[in-house]
Amino acid sequence: MPISLAFAQHADAARIAEIHMAAFGSNEMLLAQFPTSFVRDALKKCIELKASADIDDPKTTVLIIRDSISGGLETKIIAFAKWSLPVPVDENYTEPPWIWPPGTNLKILDGWTEKSEEAQSRAVGDAPCYRLTFMGTDPEYERRGAARMMVQWGIEQCKKEDVPAYLESTLEAAPFYRRLGFVDVEKFSLEYRISGYDMPKVYEEISFIYR
Repeated sequence: MPISLAFAQHADAARIAEIHMAAFGSNEMLLAQFPTSFVRDALKKCIELKASADIDDPKTTVLIIRDSISGGLETKIIAFAKWSLPVPVDENYTEPPWIWPPGTNLKILDGWTEKSEEAQSRAVGDAPCYRLTFMGTDPEYERRGAARMMVQWGIEQCKKEDVPAYLESTLEAAPFYRRLGFVDVEKFSLEYRISGYDMPKVYEEISFIYR
């Protein structure tokens, strides 16, 4: 049975959080923002709560990919994506907030959030767009076409509504988005310090746009 795309339900939120941590748990920025295993364990519940709130949010579409288990009728969620929908400049909208766990390094988190917001502003300004905010695949189910299917969903919405798509990518994932027609806007970075290290670290991502 081939993989299939669906819209997430509240019952899927815990699995989304599980995949998020499996996919991004070794990411350098996540480790800097959430510096201990205790904080990262608590983060998983925060991700679950945010996923549930996003599922209810009219300006967010949460997608999941299901795969059959051992060829039977039972299915398992193997990937997810969150697309923020276009919001007109004059529309009064507030995204459901994140609730961060105690012990979060807010200096690094806020610093990266500011860099990310600045990158989006330089890429699209105030123009309404579809924005891929998160996408993750369970590492055990990679290279099955799940990510391509979820990105393609967003591209099709952009074509229907004649608006651009925007995303930020790790350096490792950048070739994947280029193959789907996304164009590099810029590389942006944050220099930060970690307790116990003399030298600062630098984290980089690339902003992309699809028109």
